[in-house]
Amino acid sequence: MKILVIQQKMIGDVLVSSIICNNLRKAYPAAQIDYLVYESTVPVLEGNISFDNLILFKEIHRNSNREFLKLALKIRREKYDLVIDAYSKLESWIFVFLSGAKRRISYKKPWRSFLYTDNVPFATFPKTNMGLAIERRLSLLKPLHLDIEVDPLPKLFVTEAENGQALALFDKHGVNKNRKTVMISLLGSESVKTYPFHFMAKVVDGIADKHDVNLLFNYFPKQIEEARKVYDACSESTKSKIYFDLLGDDLRSFIAIMNNCDMIVGNDGGAINMAKSLGKSSFIIFSPWIEKKIWATFEDGIHHQSVHLKEFRPELFEGRFEKELKQMTPELYLQFQPELFAAQLETFLNHNLNSAQVAVSLQIMPVRLPLSALIITYNEENHIKEVIDDLDFADEIIVVDSFSTDNTAALVNASGKAKLIEHAFVDYTAQRNFAIGCARNPWILFLDADERFTDALKEEVIETIQQPDAKSAYLFYRTFIFENTKLNFSGWQTDKIFRLFRKAKAHYTTERLVHEKLTVNGKIGKLKNKLIHFSYTDYETYKGKMESYGKFKAKEEFLKGVHPNFYHFYLHPAYKFLYQFLVRLGFLDGKKGVIICYLNAYSVAVRYRELKKMRAAK
Repeated sequence: MKILVIQQKMIGDVLVSSIICNNLRKAYPAAQIDYLVYESTVPVLEGNISFDNLILFKEIHRNSNREFLKLALKIRREKYDLVIDAYSKLESWIFVFLSGAKRRISYKKPWRSFLYTDNVPFATFPKTNMGLAIERRLSLLKPLHLDIEVDPLPKLFVTEAENGQALALFDKHGVNKNRKTVMISLLGSESVKTYPFHFMAKVVDGIADKHDVNLLFNYFPKQIEEARKVYDACSESTKSKIYFDLLGDDLRSFIAIMNNCDMIVGNDGGAINMAKSLGKSSFIIFSPWIEKKIWATFEDGIHHQSVHLKEFRPELFEGRFEKELKQMTPELYLQFQPELFAAQLETFLNHNLNSAQVAVSLQIMPVRLPLSALIITYNEENHIKEVIDDLDFADEIIVVDSFSTDNTAALVNASGKAKLIEHAFVDYTAQRNFAIGCARNPWILFLDADERFTDALKEEVIETIQQPDAKSAYLFYRTFIFENTKLNFSGWQTDKIFRLFRKAKAHYTTERLVHEKLTVNGKIGKLKNKLIHFSYTDYETYKGKMESYGKFKAKEEFLKGVHPNFYHFYLHPAYKFLYQFLVRLGFLDGKKGVIICYLNAYSVAVRYRELKKMRAAK
C-alpha cells in the first residue's frame, strides 16, 4: 500500500499534520508513507520514522508552472493507493486530481468535493482541549476506520549530539544552572501575529521582577533589530536575566535549545507548537484576529494556558469577521494591555516554575460545554447505563427518578457521571420542569432513557450551542425502532421533538400532562441528524405505555371540560388507525405497522373510556 499525505504550509501546520503519518504508520506498518511539505519545514520532521520519503515543495515549484507540473507528474508515477490532503488549496487540488489514487480524503468544502472519494466535515468547534488544529487532522483518518488507539500528540526528536550542543551553548553564555529557563516567543510569523514590542517588554519585566529565572529570546538572526527593540524597552534588572545573544544557527538548533528550557511564553506560532511537542509548558498571547479555538491545543488550565483579547473585551468583536479583524489588529492590539492577563500569567508561572516535573504530558479532556443533560426515569435499568454513556459530552448529567423499584438508581450512582435526584412523579410536564430547575447550565438537553445519539448528532449539538447566533430551541427528528426493527412509516417518518433549548428561553406548559408541550420564547431551529428512539422491545411494554398515555390524556380532557360521546368512543379511535395505517403508510411497515397503528388507536380508546369513568365519578 502506498500513501501520500499533503500539508503545504508553515512549521506549526506541518508538525501538527505529522500526527496523520504517525497514526498511519501504527495502522499500516508495512505501507509506504510519503509526506509532501514545504522545504523550509523539514527540520521539524527530522528523526520521525513514520514516513518513508519527504516530497519537497520548493520555491521553484511555486514560481514555475513547468516545474510544478513535473512534480505533479512525479507524484502520479508513484501510483499511490491513498492520498490524504490536509492542505486543501489550489496546489494540492491539482496534485490530488492528477495523482490517480483510488482513494482520496480531504475536508468537505464547497466546489471541490468531486476531487475526493471521502469528504470529511470541516469541524467549526472543538470537542476536546486538543483544539481544532488537532481534531481536524485526526478527522481525516476517520473514513479509514483504523483498528488502533489513535495518538493525537505531535512529536519532535532531538539527538544526543544536538542536545549536547545546546548545553554547550548554555555554558558558553554563562546561563545560570540553578535557575529555571523561560523562552520568550518574541515574534509572530508576521506583524499582525506579533504582540506590540512595548507590551511584550512589560510582560518580560513582569516575569523577571517576580521570579529568579533565565530569559531567552526566540528570534532568527535576520530579526535581531525587532528583538533588540523589546530588549531595549526592558528594565535594567530584567536585562541582567536575558541571554540576548544565545540563539542557534538554524531551526534544529532552536529545537535543541527549547528542549533545555522549562517553558515558553509569548506569541502563538511554530515555536509554541514545537515547545509543546517537547513536553514544555506554554502560555500563549493570541493575536486578536486568530481564532483561539483552532490553535489553543491541549490546554488544561495549568501547564498550557492562553489569552485572547476577546475574553476581556468581547464587545470589540461583535458582528466582525476574520478579514475585518485582521485589518483592525494594530488598533485591537493596543487594547490588549498586559495588565489584563497579568494575574493569569502569574498563576501559570507560580505553578510551573515551582513544579519539579521536567516534561509535561499533554492531557486530553473534553471541552466543558454550557450544557446540562436531563433524563427523567422510572424503572429504566435496561437503558440507563447506555444513555448516560451517550451523554459524555455534556458538562452535567442529571437523572430525575420517580423512586424506581428496579436497579435504576443504583446504576446511576455507580456510573460516576450522573447526579441522581429522586422526585415523586405527578405528571410528565411537572417532572420535566422540576428537572430544568435543577440544571446549572444555560443550555438544556432532554433525553428519554430509550433515546440514543449518533456521532454525527453529537457533533452537531456541540457545534450548535457554540454558535454565536444559536436559536432558542431545536427540534430533533427521530428514527423509530420497534422490537429492534426500524419503522419507516406509520406516522413516524416526520416524527420530531424538542430536545435542545436555552434554559432561559423555554419551559413546558402545564396545559398538557403527557406529550408535553415546550413553549419557546425566540427562534426555533431543526437539527439535520436524527436521534435514534429505541421505543419498545415488545408488544406488552408498548401497550402498557399507550394505556398510561391514554389515562394522562383523559385527565387533560377532563380539565378542559370535554364530555365523551359516540364520536370519541368509536369514530376517533377508528380514524386514528386508518389515518396512520393508510394516509401515513403504516401498511408499508408490515406486521409491525399494523401493531403500532392499532396500539396508537387503542390509546385513544383508553383515553375516552377513562374520561367516561372520571365524569361518572364526579
